[in-house]
Amino acid sequence: MIVLSLPRLLLITEPIAHAEAQGLLHRLRRALVGGPCHLLVRLPGWHERAVYDFALALRPIVVPPACLLIHDRPDIALAVGADGVHLPASGLPTDVARRLLGPGCLLGRSCHDPNEANVALAAGADYVTLSPLFATRSHPDAAPLGVSRLTEIVRRVAGPVVALGGITPENVGEAATTGVVGVATIRGVLHAGDPAWAARQCLAAFPDHA
Repeated sequence: MIVLSLPRLLLITEPIAHAEAQGLLHRLRRALVGGPCHLLVRLPGWHERAVYDFALALRPIVVPPACLLIHDRPDIALAVGADGVHLPASGLPTDVARRLLGPGCLLGRSCHDPNEANVALAAGADYVTLSPLFATRSHPDAAPLGVSRLTEIVRRVAGPVVALGGITPENVGEAATTGVVGVATIRGVLHAGDPAWAARQCLAAFPDHA
């Protein structure tokens, strides 16, 4: 059985119109040239068949140690043979999702404090995300944690943490000093002039987890 790796770099797809799907696929393929990214298919507003078709198109090009994850939909993940699921804070209970997916799938969860994170990990999550580390356009009203605060929080979490929010190739080195196992981003890689270069820079910040 293949043991799935934790995400050093989790690339989250951005909200786009269905007509832009081919452009997004191209950027994701380019990012994978830079190294084994984990791709999280999150496409709010899309019908479930469209999400299924998009994930199915990605499945052949995402090979271990890269992983294909589906946001909030264990059923679609199982249908396309994805490597796992990432749950939002308001999603299914972690233990329910783990029961549906079985032990061989990767399961992540978005959390907002150490208590939430520890509950999710105890219930079967493989990793949790905490955010926002830096200021981000996705959530402009959310106060960034900053490096010092996230470092303190990570010490209180009994399992792997992935940092999210405003992370770019230029500041990923700061994120890596907090004790997280990896980072998650949307624009930091997928909006870069060269997604392969941007992915390579982010992955290089976590050599111990390769």
